[in-house]
Amino acid sequence: MLDLFKNLPKVPEEKFHAKFKLLKNSLFREKAILSDWVKDFVDRDNKIVAEFQENFHSSFWEFYLFAVFSELGLKVDFSHSSPDFIITYPERILVEAVVSNIKDGGRAEQDRKHEDILSMLIPPHQVLDFQEVLDEAIVRHSSSIHKKWSKYKKDYSKRKHVTRDEPYIIALGSYDQVNYGREFVYSMMALLFGLYYDPLADDYLPRISIKKPGTDSDIPIALFNNDVFEDVSAILFSCTMTLGKLTALANSEEKSGQMNHVVNVRQISAEPTYSIKSVSPTEPEHLSDGLFLFHNPYAKNVVDKNMFGNTNIVQIFLDGDQFRFEGNHPPLFSRYNGIFKLPEEFLSKIVRAFNRLY
Repeated sequence: MLDLFKNLPKVPEEKFHAKFKLLKNSLFREKAILSDWVKDFVDRDNKIVAEFQENFHSSFWEFYLFAVFSELGLKVDFSHSSPDFIITYPERILVEAVVSNIKDGGRAEQDRKHEDILSMLIPPHQVLDFQEVLDEAIVRHSSSIHKKWSKYKKDYSKRKHVTRDEPYIIALGSYDQVNYGREFVYSMMALLFGLYYDPLADDYLPRISIKKPGTDSDIPIALFNNDVFEDVSAILFSCTMTLGKLTALANSEEKSGQMNHVVNVRQISAEPTYSIKSVSPTEPEHLSDGLFLFHNPYAKNVVDKNMFGNTNIVQIFLDGDQFRFEGNHPPLFSRYNGIFKLPEEFLSKIVRAFNRLY
């Protein structure tokens, strides 16, 4: 059993990541949930605990993915060092995990303030820096995807235990800026399909490139609109996989006790378009909420959508110039996780703002 919190430290305590210290010292129910996720996880190179303590996000993302795969009943072969997850049952799929981090010199995560937390409850059409946030996310995600695509072509595909007829998924966790939790799917819809969301028009507009923030450099987008990335079968993505996920799962339990106030914004198909509710045993958040699987229409090896059908993962397909969302539950748009309980009248105002009911 992988132990993340005993027999410490693997690294000097002064190097502990702030989120690791918070989990270790204060978030006891959340710590228990995470420990349950990793009980069958195999640390193949004996480095992941130290990585978790010092850098946090990349290891945390892998632990979460393993928990989702385990809940699905997928079998993972840990006998090879890479890719990160070799799923062998019910079908063979390769999954490589990667995270997008804040750029060098970018605003540091420890600078997050209460207004940043509250920004998760601001609708896109009222976000003054929406395009800036979106473009920064696109650039950071493009770099991460290109890195793992190149790794597959130059390394993984040449290994004896890898064949060229099995799907290859890049699992991307977004931690690209302080307020990464309000990206929803907009960054990936633009980067993968060239569909750039305009919040004022409330519509996706076709684009083939964006300007890298602060420069005149063009960044190509619409990566899945031709066969260049045919080796990448799909992108599994989330921008809501943070400590708030653990607290949301804890608040969803029958005997959760007093914890942070967690509020979920969900996008629903019927009018009004958005639902905003406090997370509780009667309005729970599930493990796979917040995950999106973007299928590559030009993939050489197609992912069977039924592999992930019995979850709350939302699967996204592009058919010609039309896209469709398939899922069992309304997608998680964003999440507020704060120590202050928000009054119902405030949440009612947020509902009206999201649904443009003035």
